Amino acid sequence: MNCREYRSELIELARGGAAHRDVVAHVERCAVCARFLEDQTALSAAMQSIAAAASGPSAAVESRVMAAFPERRRVPVWRWAAAAGVAAAACLSAAWVLRPLPAPQPATAQFITIPYTVPLAPEEPAAVWHTRIPVSALIAVGFKVESVDPSVTVEADVLVSQDGRARAIRPVSISITN
Repeated sequence: MNCREYRSELIELARGGAAHRDVVAHVERCAVCARFLEDQTALSAAMQSIAAAASGPSAAVESRVMAAFPERRRVPVWRWAAAAGVAAAACLSAAWVLRPLPAPQPATAQFITIPYTVPLAPEEPAAVWHTRIPVSALIAVGFKVESVDPSVTVEADVLVSQDGRARAIRPVSISITN
């Protein structure tokens, strides 16, 4: 080994650590490493004397530093309780607003499905439109209507799916206009 490889072990030895036999044997044979060890030992002694001489901050310095910080006040218990109550109310409100609602019952039970259309699925949203439908339009989509007079209109509720297609009809009344 050369001298550079012993440097870290020599520093450790100077700081009060243990060294291997080969390091001690090398220091006894090498004047450069012996000198390095003496310098490191002197440095360690000087640092220890400085640390021993240094004292902590005086009471005056400590009081000035502490005076620079505002006094920490304790928060009253009732404020913590009020904050907990508000948080609990907010959680309960959110749970109430976000609760799952029961699925709406399909209104198709009273409606007659329009022939040749796909019936609504139970979970599919739909809207009911109240309108007047000419008898000729009902016949055109496949309904059997007793009146064949084209001037007759049927007042009806139409079940319209979310895609805008009429899926079922519920006749309310038949009116004859001239």
